[in-house]
Amino acid sequence: MIMSVANNQSNNMTLVRKLASKTSRCFARNVYKATEIQKLGKRRSPRSSLSTVSSVTSTSEHSIVVKEVGESAEMEHAVESLRSALHLLKDASNKSCPWVDARNLLDETAAALDDAGLALRSKSANSEQQSESYVLKLADKVVHNRRRLLGGSFVHDVDGVWTKSVYGDCNGISFGTDDDELCRIPVEEKEEKALIVYASQTGTSKTSANNLCKSLGGDAHCVMRNMKSVGIKDLAMHKRVYIICSTSGLGRPPRDVETFYSNVQLNAMRCKENLEDLSIGDEENEKPLAGTSIAIATLGSSALEDFAKFGLDLTEELVTLGAAIALDTITIDGKNGKTEQKQMFQQWESRIIQMEKERLMER
Repeated sequence: MIMSVANNQSNNMTLVRKLASKTSRCFARNVYKATEIQKLGKRRSPRSSLSTVSSVTSTSEHSIVVKEVGESAEMEHAVESLRSALHLLKDASNKSCPWVDARNLLDETAAALDDAGLALRSKSANSEQQSESYVLKLADKVVHNRRRLLGGSFVHDVDGVWTKSVYGDCNGISFGTDDDELCRIPVEEKEEKALIVYASQTGTSKTSANNLCKSLGGDAHCVMRNMKSVGIKDLAMHKRVYIICSTSGLGRPPRDVETFYSNVQLNAMRCKENLEDLSIGDEENEKPLAGTSIAIATLGSSALEDFAKFGLDLTEELVTLGAAIALDTITIDGKNGKTEQKQMFQQWESRIIQMEKERLMER
C-alpha cells in the first residue's frame, strides 16, 4: 500500500514537471524545481509527510522501513526515467528513425536528470550505495549521449536539480556562459558578400553550392561554407544567405549537421521565450537573424517519406529567428534522376543570379 502511494506520488510529480516544461520551459520548470527542493528539505525533517505516515505504526522501526521504501521508490523511478531518456536518445541518433525535435529531446532528458537529482538529494545514510552508483552511471550516460546531439551550451538552462545534486554549487564547472546568447547584428555591420551554405549527404549539395558560387563571381562576391562548421552567428553576419541542403532518411538532416540543426531549434525556442518575456513592441527587429534574408533549395527524393522535410523545417526555424524570405524554399526532386534534378537547381540558381544583379544595379 505504502509502495503504491509512493509510486503514484512520484509519477504525478513527473507528469507535473513535464507539463510545466512543455508549456513554459524556463519559468515553470525553475518554479517547480524550487518547490521540489523545499519539499525534499521538509521530507528530511521529523514533521515530514513520510514521518507522519510512520507515526501511525507507533514504532521507530516501522518509521525507518517506510523511509527506505520511499527512497527505494524514488530511486526506481529515477532509473526508469533515465532508461527511457536513453532509449529516446538512441532513437534520435538512429538514422533509420524520424528526426526527434531537439526541444522534445531537451525536455525529456532534463526531466529524467531532474528525477535522478531529486532521488539523490533525498537519499539517507541508509541508502544502498549500489543504487546510487547505478543512477549516477545512467545519468552520466544521458548527459554524454545528449551532448553529441544537442551540444553543451543549453545544459545550464535546465539541469539545476541534477547539477546541484552531483556538483554542489557547481564551482569550477561550466554549463555555458552569457556569451552563448545570440544578439542582433546591426545591418550596417553585416557582410556584403553572400553566404552560401551546403549540407550534403552524398556530395550533390556541395557540387550545387560550388556551381552557385562560381555563377555569382567566386570568392570576390560570396563565401561558401559547410553547414557543419557554421553557427547561427555566422548566418547573422551576412545580409544574404543561400542554403542548399539534402534530406537524409525519414526527414533527417545529414549526419554531420545534426548538432547545427538542434542548435537552431533550441535557439528558436529560446528566442521566442526571451521576446515574450521582454514584451517589447518591435519584436521582429530584435531577433538574431533580423536583417538577413534567406533562400533555401532542399534536395531529396519524393520516393521517400518526408521528402525534403529537413530543408522545409529549417526554413521555419530560421524565420522564427528573424530571417526574411528572399525566395520561397524550393524542393528539388531526385526521383527521376540527376539530370532532371540538375535542371531544377539551375532554374533556382538563375533566380538567385538575377537577384544579385538587381542588387548591384541598385547600389
